[in-house]
Amino acid sequence: MSSTLETARRLLARGLSVIPVPRPRPGAARDCPGDGKVPALAWRTYQERLPTDAELVAWFAEPMNVAVVTGAISGVIVIDADSRDALRWCTSHLIYTPWQTQTARGFHLWYRHPGVRVPNRAHLDPHVRGDGGYVIAPGSVHASGATYAEAGDWTVPHEALPRFWPGWLQRPQRQALAGDTVRARSHVSPAGADVMTRARRYLAAIPRPEIGHGSDSETLYAACRLVRGFGLSAPDAESLLWEWAGGRPGWTRDWIAAKVAHAERYGTEPIGALR
Repeated sequence: MSSTLETARRLLARGLSVIPVPRPRPGAARDCPGDGKVPALAWRTYQERLPTDAELVAWFAEPMNVAVVTGAISGVIVIDADSRDALRWCTSHLIYTPWQTQTARGFHLWYRHPGVRVPNRAHLDPHVRGDGGYVIAPGSVHASGATYAEAGDWTVPHEALPRFWPGWLQRPQRQALAGDTVRARSHVSPAGADVMTRARRYLAAIPRPEIGHGSDSETLYAACRLVRGFGLSAPDAESLLWEWAGGRPGWTRDWIAAKVAHAERYGTEPIGALR
């Protein structure tokens, strides 16, 4: 049994849809047949269903690269930081995720799918591998000869990965837009008692996040709903989040405040949509 078959089976056991990619030929040009990144078959069907073990056996009887189909089918979004600048940006702006792949030029950062469609964004740096995309898996070989290696902590279960939030990669398109947004928020009237009550009820219907079980993404998601959806001020949102999730060992008010600030900066939901 080839080591790639073992890798493919291990990834499939995690609920990831895998497909075969031929190993690169020495000196192959990037992104052409033989570069170790082009699937060996038509793979659209594996965006909708997981492969069978019989298919894995047929595909990986010989050494092959393994790719994971990203998006809803596998429940993952992968950020491809293939440059030093992209990786620096990720470490400054994104939540840590334990599933990582060290590549020939950078890292792949694996997040839990948010439950809404996330398109591929190859024009961004870092790149987004979402619904309709795929990414080369650990254990595969790059055209340079480097091996894609597991990094971080892959013993963490899939359901404990932080959930990807599309607003993380939202960039202001022009300075005036950013200024307009700040002015719009500054003129929002303080939340009335009814809005605060509905926001509090909204939080009460969500299971409280637990440290080590996706608390980063769950708290950020809740913060986005408060400051964007309910249009709450940062102090009001922080107060409700602390009332909902804080006051327990390991939780700090500063950490809650940071999530509110992150939601204000990167949230994309229309302000006041839940009022």
